[in-house]
Amino acid sequence: MALRKNLAVFTVLSAAALTTGVCSSAATASPLAFAQIQEAAITQASQVADSLGAASGGMYLDNGKAVVNVLDDAAAQKVQAAGLTAKKVAHSFAALTGVKESLDTVRHVPQTTWGIDTKTNQVVVTIYSAATKSTSDTVTAAAAKHGDAVRVEHKTGKLELHIKDGDAIKNEQGRCSLGFNVKKGSTPYLLTAGHCTNLGGTWAGGDVSGAKVVKSDCPGADSGYLTRPNGTGPGEVNTGQKITSAAAPTVGEKISKQGSTTGGGTGEVTSVDQSVNFDVGVLNHEFGTTAHTDHGDSGGPAYDGEKGLGTLSGGDTQTSYFYPLTLELQAYGLTLA
Repeated sequence: MALRKNLAVFTVLSAAALTTGVCSSAATASPLAFAQIQEAAITQASQVADSLGAASGGMYLDNGKAVVNVLDDAAAQKVQAAGLTAKKVAHSFAALTGVKESLDTVRHVPQTTWGIDTKTNQVVVTIYSAATKSTSDTVTAAAAKHGDAVRVEHKTGKLELHIKDGDAIKNEQGRCSLGFNVKKGSTPYLLTAGHCTNLGGTWAGGDVSGAKVVKSDCPGADSGYLTRPNGTGPGEVNTGQKITSAAAPTVGEKISKQGSTTGGGTGEVTSVDQSVNFDVGVLNHEFGTTAHTDHGDSGGPAYDGEKGLGTLSGGDTQTSYFYPLTLELQAYGLTLA
């Protein structure tokens, strides 16, 4: 995917004074107000879900309103007492995590993915038509061991890393979209996808020239960062949207994205902690979305209001996978510009 000409920085939306009680107005809220509604809902629901311990099935958003999955009536009462919606489910979040980790032991199965979908209380496995019969059979058999905790979906098409030759920030081998302006101490850097920085070389575009790769991690992770010889860039997306913090994505969360090929757009988080088996290897801890992206968008930012969420890895143009910004910043000791 192409490094973006304009850098974006991860930000976590301030909780603001909004509460989940105003979610009924979400449909008519401005984009920023809706982002604040989502942030407040996520903060409250996460705290409540965590307090349930083994009785928690995780949480998700439904048009900005938080829903907390529970395993018993006592947990449901606790959720309702906090003013949130409780949903009775069969599997705890810890159990789903265990199933996902079991599937992670299945290796060398390109063109397949799996991750946790708290909305359906399942680990969703996707097998693309580009997968070989052997791969499809292996993954299907592994999923079957976990009963109704796993849902298997078959999808036509092929998983691809969205990198492409062309304009924008590029080197001699390809172009990608720059995700976020970041820094280590007072030194500025550019954050993008690791499969882009794996190309090496010197990158240029926009107000940046002579940018060199400092660190590149892919597969496993999908992140990398480059020098920013021309000085510090703004902590905002090229639309002017400021990015002030980084946060973990939540299933059901409405997001925005930018890419140098497809430009702006929106989508919804459909899964978290996703293992995506691209042909180059498995990318761990990705989150899946319904955002439309294409070749040249790689490394571009996903964000929710002022909150940065991740950088684009790839997908099938209808489903897009991003690597979490929080993990990128932690791994490299970086902060947002």
